[in-house]
Amino acid sequence: MRRGSIGRIPVLVVAALAIVLVTGTAATGSTNGSANGYRLLDLGTLGGHISYATAMNDRGAVVGGSVLADDFTFHGFLWRNGKMTDLGLFRPMNINNKGQIVGTRDDRTGAYLWRAGRLIDIGTLGGAFAVPTAINDRGDVVGMSDTADGRNVPFLWSKGRMRELPLNSVSDINDKGQVAGGRLHGTGGFHATVWYRGKVTDLGAGPFDRSNTYGINERGWVIGWTFSATQDERGTLWRHRTSSATDVGTLGGAYTQLKAINDRGQVVGVSQAGNGSEHPVLWRRGVLTDLTTLGVGTGDHIADLNNRGEIASTISPEFGTSRAVVYR
Repeated sequence: MRRGSIGRIPVLVVAALAIVLVTGTAATGSTNGSANGYRLLDLGTLGGHISYATAMNDRGAVVGGSVLADDFTFHGFLWRNGKMTDLGLFRPMNINNKGQIVGTRDDRTGAYLWRAGRLIDIGTLGGAFAVPTAINDRGDVVGMSDTADGRNVPFLWSKGRMRELPLNSVSDINDKGQVAGGRLHGTGGFHATVWYRGKVTDLGAGPFDRSNTYGINERGWVIGWTFSATQDERGTLWRHRTSSATDVGTLGGAYTQLKAINDRGQVVGVSQAGNGSEHPVLWRRGVLTDLTTLGVGTGDHIADLNNRGEIASTISPEFGTSRAVVYR
């Protein structure tokens, strides 16, 4: 399950979704079978033409955002057991296996924790803004926050207290408290790192002295990227207790971008094919599989992967619409 995407440059990124709406019929949640392997479950919307997934837990609960019936107002949602719950102006980023959700609010600054229907303000590090990235099953939260002196830094919120981490970016946290992130290295370098109990482990970097992380599983395996010799992003796996990096390969093109890793060692992402097109992929035990051969669409925006092997994604069934979906 999980995970947050931190790009090549370690800055706080606020994503904007710009979509041109067209007339259509809102989905109410349906299942379409795939003879090739996966079956598609459409999670529906909150009344409008658009929904999108941001994360999923191991119980199959999905969070994301959706447009209301006015096709203008966005609200967050929690989908579980076939029902989509409106979370209001809360924008979910991640969910743990206890159903706790972290995110931001459209009408307020700071980071927030949604727990059992109650929204808790976990604050900032003294600045105006904070954006949470991930939450583990202990309720620990990591993200990025402004400080009183104007810096933007990674934070760890645990047991009601937020503190700065000695990193420059952060992507994920597992139940052991291991934090995947990145840190400036030398002059102009940036390295994938893991923080644990006050110690920072440098995972190294390849060409151009650049790497960063996207996620970490309960085994301590880290996914992220390094640069190729042509400065293209190559999906990279660092296994537990070793800094040796595994390039997961491509579908014949120049790059692969990883999205999420589960505790079984499965990794999902997108990869460029030899003809320049981008396909969703699954990596396991050294094999990179083109998921379009198993029923996943080429235009999908993969968000997460859980321990069941289910994939949360967003599809665009027609121009001007999108749907949060789960592939099972």
